[in-house]
Amino acid sequence: MRLLRTGVITALISTIISAPTLAATLTPAQQVQQAVDWFTGFFTNQAQVNSAPNVPLLTMENCAVPTSSTTTSRYVHLEQFFGGTGSLLRTRAYEFSPGATGVDLSIFSYRNLGTALGTCDQATAILDLSDLLTPSCDLTLTYREDEFFGTNIPTGCPTSFPVPGSTVVSTVTIAANTVDSTDTFLLPSGGAIGTPITFNRVSTPEPTLIVGIIAVGLLATAGYKRT
Repeated sequence: MRLLRTGVITALISTIISAPTLAATLTPAQQVQQAVDWFTGFFTNQAQVNSAPNVPLLTMENCAVPTSSTTTSRYVHLEQFFGGTGSLLRTRAYEFSPGATGVDLSIFSYRNLGTALGTCDQATAILDLSDLLTPSCDLTLTYREDEFFGTNIPTGCPTSFPVPGSTVVSTVTIAANTVDSTDTFLLPSGGAIGTPITFNRVSTPEPTLIVGIIAVGLLATAGYKRT
């Protein structure tokens, strides 16, 4: 990840806050469904890596998962891996729900990571809400023409990565075939690190690639310490 100066972060905040927002044309429930549909699937940032070899190759598999509870929220299970080695990067549950000004997005870590891994490969997977750790990291997605945009800059969320006492501020844009995501980690020392990632949808991922990634990821679970 690249070191970012404080001045760069300030400029980024100003640019994001001043971004124009177009009037939403979908109902709250339709916005939730559209965001979930665009966010689910198999993605890689291979095109980004081709033009910027210093960016790590990543894969991302997201799938909608039902719950046993009655709720207006929709949940998506996410798994990200380093594409070169198949090592697990992170696993999260994303909750999409109707909000006052858009789609409220809450991101949860799992209490039992080993059980959560491989959820997208289970034919009858059901999300156990008691397995989600609180508090969640939250932001609101605003519907704009052909995309959803959200950020929790400047507040962010507390995190122990890469060192205890850090804060992560997140920005995400979700479109029909792309997910642009930036997690910037603000360090207690005053520095910041983060790399913008552009994921592109892969319509038909190679089965051998998925199986290989999952196998390596499961082997790496015991050593997975990131929060």
